[in-house]
Amino acid sequence: MKKHKMIQEIYEINEVLEKTTRNGVNKIRQIAERYKKMLPALVLFSGRGSSDNACAYGQYLFQSKLKLLTSSALGSLYVYYKTPPNLKNAMVIGISQSGETKDVNEVLKIAKKENAFTIGITNNLNSTMAKILGEDILYLNAGVEKSVAATKTFVSSLAILLFLTNIINGEDLEINKLKKLVDYVISKEKVIKEIAKMFVFAQDLIVLGTGFNYSIALEGSLKLKETCYINAQGMSTIDFVHGPLAMLEPNIPIIIFAPNDGTQEMSKKVLEKIRKTGTHVLVVSDNKEILEMGDLSFTLLEAEKELYPFQTVMFMYLFSYYLSISKKLNPDEPRFLSKVSKI
Repeated sequence: MKKHKMIQEIYEINEVLEKTTRNGVNKIRQIAERYKKMLPALVLFSGRGSSDNACAYGQYLFQSKLKLLTSSALGSLYVYYKTPPNLKNAMVIGISQSGETKDVNEVLKIAKKENAFTIGITNNLNSTMAKILGEDILYLNAGVEKSVAATKTFVSSLAILLFLTNIINGEDLEINKLKKLVDYVISKEKVIKEIAKMFVFAQDLIVLGTGFNYSIALEGSLKLKETCYINAQGMSTIDFVHGPLAMLEPNIPIIIFAPNDGTQEMSKKVLEKIRKTGTHVLVVSDNKEILEMGDLSFTLLEAEKELYPFQTVMFMYLFSYYLSISKKLNPDEPRFLSKVSKI
């Protein structure tokens, strides 16, 4: 049986990380040098879909590593209301795997016009984004991504953002650590497949993450929507107890990322509240005590806080893929969707 494009592209992720490092590091170093000279007052991120989820990860990196204020661009202000903010002293980062997302490109166009420090991250060097920015493009080096559900382009986006902040900080690129984490999760593919089968009848599902894994809660829920047609909601673990907890019922399972970092005690407290509702919980963690709090669990490798997302997203990609297969769906061609959206 011919393998789906989605799983083939998941298998390609480490090869993509190699290409991103080998072919893109010089350009990333150039951007890092410009950053050091310009010292922007804040960083504005712009993206949609999976690219917007990568932007959320980028915000954590820039605030945590570089101590710089960050924000998300409000696309409607640029495209529809025509009332964009002043971007003069900002660094603006647009992410679009296709390079054709309308409001992202409009943000970049206006930022460039105002002489803001403007860069784009894309997988298409012939795109509108590339034409707007010219040399100020960081290339994902992911090759053609044929499955509508983005996987390798998302992980490459995370890696570029990590490499950029690391180089600015004078740190290692972490490429070998990333590849080890990716390989580890792929080595557990059969385990993840069996876990996914248990969720075949789920119509609603909540994915929780906080800190660096908040972006993966968003990305994981998006993949479940796209490939499994599940009403999946990605939420902040902390925000969940400020209202959404009330909607829980035994037939609404939860996946929670609870790595052994500075957020673990908070995650544990939230888990204690969730367990009292009788809801089925799948815990993804490297903390033994927290893993034992789940009805099901998946064990992560211990990692630095900003590297855990490379494991949790691989888990969610494999989980989403095998759940889609279990539901006898085609994960490569989600209904009503196309690979490129120019809206």
